[in-house]
Amino acid sequence: MTRLTALVPGSVCAAALGRAWPQDLDSQVRCIDEGARSLRLACCCPPRFHEAPDPDTVTAGLVRTPGAVPVLGVVTGPLSELLSDIHRRGGELSGSSPIQDVQEFLDDASDAAVDRLRALSACGVRRAAVAEHATTAPRIDQDAAAEAHRPLLNAAAHLRIDLVLVASGLDDVASLGYEDWVSDWGCSPGLAFLAADAFDSAAALERELDRIRAAGDPSEAITAPLDAGVSPELVRHASRVLSGEDARP
Repeated sequence: MTRLTALVPGSVCAAALGRAWPQDLDSQVRCIDEGARSLRLACCCPPRFHEAPDPDTVTAGLVRTPGAVPVLGVVTGPLSELLSDIHRRGGELSGSSPIQDVQEFLDDASDAAVDRLRALSACGVRRAAVAEHATTAPRIDQDAAAEAHRPLLNAAAHLRIDLVLVASGLDDVASLGYEDWVSDWGCSPGLAFLAADAFDSAAALERELDRIRAAGDPSEAITAPLDAGVSPELVRHASRVLSGEDARP
């Protein structure tokens, strides 16, 4: 049996219940917990920052909910922050020395990711996904990429938080130092990866589910971060198939 961990926003949990995303904090806690159960997910994720005025309060509420599914925190990786910054600049790096500019930004992004990890720990979260999507980022020296992730690994060890790296578009994921990782290039033992585009259609999802099952029986399949438009029915179907609840032809 393979558990599905889908990195979905709170609005997808609401859609899975046939509801609108609520505005008050208590209702958001209930919505995410009940929605994750409806989707048959192994974990639930905190709401994204645009969904709640105080996502950490919602996160802490989920952790404290008796019998709730475990909470998986989500931290944006430093390489993804670099890519977002380049997009904001219209595709250009600032400064007279692009290499120096990239390194300074990675240092700042790494510090911000550590701060986010500490905030999740203060909410009671014991496991977090570091999400990296760097398919169009400038080529970064592998040592610099590993150096940007090292503070996260050190902070997680200090805070006693288990980390899993969820990566797209990185050539050498294993070299970043994570014990648990999933990517479009491969995964650490016992884990499988579902890219976001696997949920573009039922046919695409079936192909990816067949690939995972053909490769063995991993204990957990983790998706890339999914957007608010993802179909709850496709997420639910993936969970049912991976768990063996829905028989395959």
